[in-house]
Amino acid sequence: MDGVEGVPTLDVSPYVRWRAQHAAYVEGEVLSDDAAKVVEGWGRAFGVYGFAQVVGHGVDDDAIEAAHGLSKQFFEKTSEEQRQRFADSVLDDRGRGYKAKGVVNVAASGVSADGALSVARPADYATEYIALCDGRDPDLSDLVPGLNAAVERYFAGMLACNRCFMELTALALGMERDHFADAFAGASWLNRLRCAYYPSQKGAAPTEGQLRYGEHTDWQAFTLLWQDHGRTQCADAVVDPPPGGLQVEVGCDAAVFASAPPERRGTRQNTVFVDCPPRPRALTVNAGDQIEVWTNGRFRSCVHRVANPPPGSDSARLSLVLFTGPRPETSLAPLPSCVSADRPAKFAATTSGAHLLAKIAASEA
Repeated sequence: MDGVEGVPTLDVSPYVRWRAQHAAYVEGEVLSDDAAKVVEGWGRAFGVYGFAQVVGHGVDDDAIEAAHGLSKQFFEKTSEEQRQRFADSVLDDRGRGYKAKGVVNVAASGVSADGALSVARPADYATEYIALCDGRDPDLSDLVPGLNAAVERYFAGMLACNRCFMELTALALGMERDHFADAFAGASWLNRLRCAYYPSQKGAAPTEGQLRYGEHTDWQAFTLLWQDHGRTQCADAVVDPPPGGLQVEVGCDAAVFASAPPERRGTRQNTVFVDCPPRPRALTVNAGDQIEVWTNGRFRSCVHRVANPPPGSDSARLSLVLFTGPRPETSLAPLPSCVSADRPAKFAATTSGAHLLAKIAASEA
């Protein structure tokens, strides 16, 4: 959109390389100049936008290609009856398994970290399969051989990537890089992979006001999103994403807001939604509610949504969305270093697990 900056691209490879040479934290350690620039860019991206297109992350291409391709087969090569065998209601676990179109209404969970503001929307035009990779996910091998293993490999690679991102966050806030390490050590049911399938809308148009995925903020720490890059997921230069994708709410001046089409205006005054197509080989990373709470608003949990494709389009898209979080009993309150007389605490204390459960409950259509 003219007059509005989009989501920045950030190459984290200099920090990834420095980190590989300095695996264990040592008091007084000094970053290389290139790694320090990554920290500066990280703080700027998540302080201004709450989003970044992250390249140089180090996740294996093969892990991405396999998880994406086999997950797509789960939705496109099986029947609704077959998928319903693994529905969350059948598994008796609402945070795991398959959800059909019309089950989730993410907009109801709110467009603010405290859930006080929300947008009224019909249930989402989306289906999903959620895996926790904790040894309790159902065996899908009779539907898509190799899917469980591919998902687990992808999950592990992304969690390793997130540990790097939490270090960057600590450093950008002026803390030691291992500040969040204990909270994110070991297994946590806040870590969950959403294989999100947005089916073709050809011949089955959305209802009035219905989106593929409504306006919301994410509920956990960082979200690591692999957007559908098109026919090849990990090409160096070619990205051909299906239409109808991610849109991010960004600030704008009053003139841009006034001239924007109503459907592009954001949830707050002087904000608009801009398209955020994937960059080649990029993870789209955004800060969730828990990052905003810990940083007392220094990092933004930004509102976003998934738009519909043009009317009559037969395109579908598959995204891999890893929501990350600490152990559920972790305190969720502004960090003391992010609170001052000029910046008093903006959020009431709770726990990470309680926050997530409240958001899940609110999102159920």
